[in-house]
Amino acid sequence: METLHVCGVGFIQWIQRFQYLDSLMINTSHLGSPLIAYALVFPLAYYLNPTLGLVTMLCASFTEWFSGLLKWILHGHRPYWWVGLYARKTNTAVMHLEQFPVTCETGPGSPSGHCMITLASLVPLVLYLYQCLLSPYGELVLLIFGLFILVLGLSRCYLAAHFPHQVLAGVVSGLCFGYFFTHLFQVVQLASKPSKSTLNHGMVNYLVYLIRTPGLLIGFGFGSLLLAWMFSWFLQTILGVDVNWSVKLAQRACRRPEWVHLSSSLMVGFARIAGYLSGLAIALCLCQPSDRSLWTPNTNLSVVSLAVISVIVTKLTEALCRRAINALLMPILPPSNSTGPGVALLASSVVEGSVGPLLAVCVLPSMLGRFWQTP
Repeated sequence: METLHVCGVGFIQWIQRFQYLDSLMINTSHLGSPLIAYALVFPLAYYLNPTLGLVTMLCASFTEWFSGLLKWILHGHRPYWWVGLYARKTNTAVMHLEQFPVTCETGPGSPSGHCMITLASLVPLVLYLYQCLLSPYGELVLLIFGLFILVLGLSRCYLAAHFPHQVLAGVVSGLCFGYFFTHLFQVVQLASKPSKSTLNHGMVNYLVYLIRTPGLLIGFGFGSLLLAWMFSWFLQTILGVDVNWSVKLAQRACRRPEWVHLSSSLMVGFARIAGYLSGLAIALCLCQPSDRSLWTPNTNLSVVSLAVISVIVTKLTEALCRRAINALLMPILPPSNSTGPGVALLASSVVEGSVGPLLAVCVLPSMLGRFWQTP
């Protein structure tokens, strides 16, 4: 494994020589963040077809949950802290790697969550669009998706956040999970404008049931959070594994303390999943999609504009929620530290996660619909 790591560091040092790529790599990494899977990919998929939106949300949530468990099990290092460990172990000079404001993530490194979660959420959407759009637009979507995979993988290495083999593992597993959910829920069939009688069978029928009975999504969200907490307790208490070992290494290796992102800790991700699914459940309770929209693709270009508006409003609202929760809870709850994220950060993650689906599914369409109808 050390040979693989040394070769990986060599590749990272080589690609970091192209310093004019800084902006491209940082922005691509932001665009490939799992947060974008929920903030942009989900609204776009939902506006195309509510059933596709639910598939995207379930795929992203399950993949992030499974990715978190894999990170705990595989115990993978990140390049920016591994070089220091290797230098101390071998009594050699530290191999130099550049660090960036987005480098110092605190979760374990294998597999790459950016590649695994974001690509998994994109596969149903990409295959749906490929089926819906006429040639050559469908092929263009596939080409853009392929280029995005390449640049995203390179960006994670360029930023010294992942080794190449971790990126490859994330890409392969993400594509596999995405294709599995696409096949399981018959996404390609949804894009073929099926009749209602054709739609309502098998797993597609279960999606419709979830949309009509959204309270189950809350159970899925907090159930997954409970299972993740139980697994971390088992690792820490029974097996004696420090589940926050990577947080300490990140804080020690990062050149600037303000670059350490506790929001990238695994338990924060699990809390976000509970928030996303709960927010979607509340939104579906308040704003049920019509029966016709469940099997009729909406390929109007306006869905892209609405999805972009949703991202902007969601991010602004999340920032306000974060500030409000920190102001309320920080004085009375212990802060985050090297032992892991604090209660305030976890609570903030649940609330922030619930905001996006609620805005995208219910608030924005209602407000914009009234605005457009105003004489």
